[in-house]
Amino acid sequence: MAGPRRARKLWVWTLIVAALAAVYVAAGRVAVERSNTAVELVMDYDAAADLCRAAGYPLDTFLRRAKMAGLTSAALNERTIGDMVEKGQVHAFTGREITDYDRLAPVTDPVLREMIDARRLFGSNTYLFPRDATVYRELGPLLDVRLAGERVSVFNSRRFGPFIEMAMGARQVEDVNLGLDPGEVREAKDAGLRVVARFRNYRDITPEKIEFFVNRLAETDGVRLVVFEGQEILGYPDYMREAADALTEHGFVFGHVEFAAQKEDKSFAHLMGPGVVRVHSITAREMDKTEADTAVTRFVRAARERNIRVMYVRPFPAKSGEFAAINRNLDYIEAIARGMTSAGFAMGEAQPFRQYSPSLALLVAVGAGILAGAFMLLDMIAVVPPVAELGLFALGLLAYAGLASTRFATLIREAAALGAAVVFPALALGLVVARSRRARAGAAAPGSGAGLLDACLLWLEASGVSVLGGMLLAATLSSTSFMLHLDQFAGVKIAYVLPVLIGAALYWRYWMAQRRAGGDLVAAAGALLAEPIRVWHVLVLAVVGAAGLVYIMRTGNVYFGLPIPSFDEGMRVFLEKTLVFRPRTKEFLIGHPALILAAAALLRGERRWFAPLFALVGCIGQISMVNTLSHLHTPLLATALRTAYGLVIGAAIGAVLYALYAAYLRFEAGWCRRVARTGAGEGESLEG
Repeated sequence: MAGPRRARKLWVWTLIVAALAAVYVAAGRVAVERSNTAVELVMDYDAAADLCRAAGYPLDTFLRRAKMAGLTSAALNERTIGDMVEKGQVHAFTGREITDYDRLAPVTDPVLREMIDARRLFGSNTYLFPRDATVYRELGPLLDVRLAGERVSVFNSRRFGPFIEMAMGARQVEDVNLGLDPGEVREAKDAGLRVVARFRNYRDITPEKIEFFVNRLAETDGVRLVVFEGQEILGYPDYMREAADALTEHGFVFGHVEFAAQKEDKSFAHLMGPGVVRVHSITAREMDKTEADTAVTRFVRAARERNIRVMYVRPFPAKSGEFAAINRNLDYIEAIARGMTSAGFAMGEAQPFRQYSPSLALLVAVGAGILAGAFMLLDMIAVVPPVAELGLFALGLLAYAGLASTRFATLIREAAALGAAVVFPALALGLVVARSRRARAGAAAPGSGAGLLDACLLWLEASGVSVLGGMLLAATLSSTSFMLHLDQFAGVKIAYVLPVLIGAALYWRYWMAQRRAGGDLVAAAGALLAEPIRVWHVLVLAVVGAAGLVYIMRTGNVYFGLPIPSFDEGMRVFLEKTLVFRPRTKEFLIGHPALILAAAALLRGERRWFAPLFALVGCIGQISMVNTLSHLHTPLLATALRTAYGLVIGAAIGAVLYALYAAYLRFEAGWCRRVARTGAGEGESLEG
């Protein structure tokens, strides 16, 4: 016995060292999070222009007033030839349109006349006629680069000046993007706003074209943030590295849009290194059905709970002549800015998070703690010689230390984090089962204060184990890429299922095996399998299966669209408004109360079916706490408050359930006494 006891002491001391290392890593992470408080409020320029056009209000005045309300930047899409046509800077005609016009009124310009007569004017081509020489001098060099490799010719007309022939259809020509519009840049700057560039990818992009337009953007003062337009990253699929290098060389920052479907955006963010900030946006389609208060709450929550520092705002649309829409949108901007400052943020230029990752020594110390927890759980399930455990522990630690310093480091750290997510909730449940097994039946009288206190203390001890596991998991994954959600904890669904299965095995190991087969696990399993299947067995399995399906669908990074009940949604809104950081429903409403009730029943020596069932349901709360700490993109202090709120509210609900359980036991005991007295009276009567 001395060997196992020494091994247990080693595991405990290893966990203490790992906990200290995790606290040190957490302190570094909190310092990084608290040093970045500037939030950039960006408005889509085109949407603002549409608003002002519909309301009949000057755009420049609106931008200045928006700046005063709290707006910091304007996001400008690239100018296209279609935009220039719309503004009258360029006139575009297909060859067919020119020849059709010639039939109605013969063209007199000598150059065009010669092209028509020589059948050199092609109907499928597009011809651009700049408004004046200034426009041509600006447009010509851009087209030379942008359409390099395409068939483009320039002709000089006495009447029209230089005009451009392009072997492209009119729709293709209109979509040709040419970088930011200098006039729009000037208008944004005159309003005191920074400029956010929105580059768009295109089919025939090359490294030379990327370099040209990025260099041109670098000549524009006050532009630092780039948020890509459309479904593709600049340079996708072949030249993303060249695009990232060009942007990095000039100090540009990539705005990674949350929930966007841009291809390879996370890969591009990794290529950008430290030059990344997260962006939250409400799409134009959502704006049609979103209330202003809801939108403000979304933006503030994004900054407070998900480390997002750029808020991409689209104004609420206006009906024709609706002047009131201007003030409504200015109030909307002001409300967002006010919400940010109330939450402790400052309005300004968004800055990337400082690069952060714990040292290899700290990672190894934390990994040792995860391994120690795994061997403690193994000791609850099976008997393994201490020498074998120590040998496996040393080999595992050496392998982890070696692999954590290679290019597979992220994968290895994710595997270690998954181990923590599985081991510690199961270990917490094993602690409850083991302690209750040693408790004598009736040691804590139900209905007394001591019974509730003992149950709560055991639940808190188990919760401490899970929180420790969550801390080790968070320390293992702590790095800027996880804080920016470029990498994320994998295997969430596994982490929600395996601990429950292990917990069921532990309960079986400690209780059912003794009850059925005198401690022989194999014999107990055989006896169970030999039992006949009854109808109620099938019904119970169907209910458990349906509940398990819902449980799995409502967890993880992939959401399967299961609707949230209206009462649940209302409760979430209430808790968020009351507590700011809303505790997770799985914890305070399900897991914690169930485990408190299970602890009370098991400490009493209860052997009926509901005791293990509540213990397994209670495991959900332990799993959720560990999973909450795996959300590295949520500030650690917010996670700590969310977990604490869940424990406090869960304890209150658990106390109510315990009172109901104690009342039921008193009723049951009284009923049994009455039955016993009635039976005794009838016996005396018969004897008489």
